[in-house]
Amino acid sequence: MKRWSDDQKILTALERLGGNASAQELSDYIANTMKEKRIPARTIRYRLSTLMERGILLPSFLETDERKVGLGEGILLFQEIPERTRTLESVIREIPIFHWYVPTHGRYDGYLVHTAYDIVMPDRIEMLAKKMQKHGLINQYFFFDIASHHSKRIDFNLYNPTKGWSCNWDVWKEELMSLSEKDQKLPFEISSMKEVIEYDSKDILILRILKDSPDASMTSLAGITKLPLATVRDRIQRLRTRGVIRGYTRAYGFSGDLVWVSIFMRMRSKIGGILQRFQNLPFPGIILAEDPQSFCLRMGFTTSDLKQFMEGFNAIRPQMESYFFQFHLPDRVESKYREVFNLFDSELGKWAIPFDRFEELVERYGN
Repeated sequence: MKRWSDDQKILTALERLGGNASAQELSDYIANTMKEKRIPARTIRYRLSTLMERGILLPSFLETDERKVGLGEGILLFQEIPERTRTLESVIREIPIFHWYVPTHGRYDGYLVHTAYDIVMPDRIEMLAKKMQKHGLINQYFFFDIASHHSKRIDFNLYNPTKGWSCNWDVWKEELMSLSEKDQKLPFEISSMKEVIEYDSKDILILRILKDSPDASMTSLAGITKLPLATVRDRIQRLRTRGVIRGYTRAYGFSGDLVWVSIFMRMRSKIGGILQRFQNLPFPGIILAEDPQSFCLRMGFTTSDLKQFMEGFNAIRPQMESYFFQFHLPDRVESKYREVFNLFDSELGKWAIPFDRFEELVERYGN
């Protein structure tokens, strides 16, 4: 059990410092910030390697805010037509802006799809969905425009590899029921109108490379972009300073053992307090915001914890203007988000998403 205790400390430090923290940085954080007995850097490297071999720890990925370089993101829910399920999945696979999807059940039985779009043409996504509806590929659809996203921290102090998660659900439910009308302040900022910074094809190329290979060195980036090493460093620092590059995050293999659910909510009161209680849960998850009232909570639960969560959710239903649940099926589909960056036209210096070609594809599959 002592070995897992060290793993808990390492994973906690990694969650706080970011997915690309070095073994020495993790060692220092454990000793100086967590006030725990120092774990030597060489031991941390060995434990990280072991955690990856066991599938608990997965590679890091780059978190970015692409709206600042003119690229929006949203969620499409497709209500499938049962006899056209295979055709619908083929269409989703062939359209590169549909960069991640998963089968789903709930209000919409079909697919939950993450999609990208040029923010100067936000209406084209729904036009494409309506075209799919018109040509008999889907019954209905729902679009959730992601203005901002907020990954919640995982509390590894409450996780045991053999027993699972530990959560004081009674306290959590009591906190939800005791919220007052003053609990409105959001625990994070939301801005649907974000400043688009000055950028060019080299910036987009750097982002695409880092999306594909988060561990890419400055030297390799300089070689691929044909830019001086100092220029690459300056560009990355600028992308960080302007909030395009938000940092590195690690994914975790135990998430495959959880029931994943996306809850789409439009709330009328106690919004800040409710969101804060969601963030206080120890499980992996993310809160996606469309506007100051509309949110999507995505979180992974064990079946027993999901039952407890639902009991707590019942207590806040009066604060909901509307809501619905979408359960993710366990199918794992690899993200092809990096392919979206190939849709940037370096000669024109802008996004050139070929919606006309996508609509032709829909017509071909629909006829």
